[in-house]
Amino acid sequence: MVWLAVTLGSVLAGTLQTVTGFGSVVLMMIIFPFFFNMIDSPALALSINMLYCAILCIKYRRHIDWRVSIPPTATYSIVTYIVTGLVGGADLSVLLVVFSVFLMLLSLYFLLFSHKVKAAPKPIVGVGCGAFAGVAAGLFAIGGPPIAPYFVAAAKDHKSYVASMQLLFVVTNIINIAGRMINGIFNWSLWPYIAAGSVCILFGLKLGELVSGKIDPAKLRLVVYAFVGISGLALLLQQL
Repeated sequence: MVWLAVTLGSVLAGTLQTVTGFGSVVLMMIIFPFFFNMIDSPALALSINMLYCAILCIKYRRHIDWRVSIPPTATYSIVTYIVTGLVGGADLSVLLVVFSVFLMLLSLYFLLFSHKVKAAPKPIVGVGCGAFAGVAAGLFAIGGPPIAPYFVAAAKDHKSYVASMQLLFVVTNIINIAGRMINGIFNWSLWPYIAAGSVCILFGLKLGELVSGKIDPAKLRLVVYAFVGISGLALLLQQL
């Protein structure tokens, strides 16, 4: 059952990210905590997502806007490293409850308010969004939603948005995973799952390319984030 969760979750994550532009780690993190603890789940999701982000970053490397990317990437990296160092001493049952509430709030944000949120394309805003994203990523591996509004506002076009976001994710994922290793909270027995998931997420990428013209990304996001809220509630009820 665990192998099915990793392989299917990774395929769906790659498909979702290809169709909608983001959400792969979010999707994996609504599946993995049912099978792994709250230390291993983020590490697994980030590691599987690494290859996908690196491929996109290389593909769109000529469109990276360094001026836009550096401020949030710097603060995101620093904050996520600090927070990752604190996670090892956390009570995992409490962390899972907090994560459950986080998922429900994330669901409400995307379903009700995300279209109303606009960030100013200023470096100081990027620094603030990067810090907030670093906290969320250090705890739960989910840093995309807090940082996306800044890149949407600051990037000059879609390719620049994709390239700059993937650069941030490659850099910060490496730092997050390295921080877990340095602090002794990276479970080395996850490597077989990481290897399988990394292949499956690339399969999901190809699947997403095949179906992207047949699925409305906006409607798919609504379905996924409704499921995010339901998963958060299910995880919370498990702990009560």
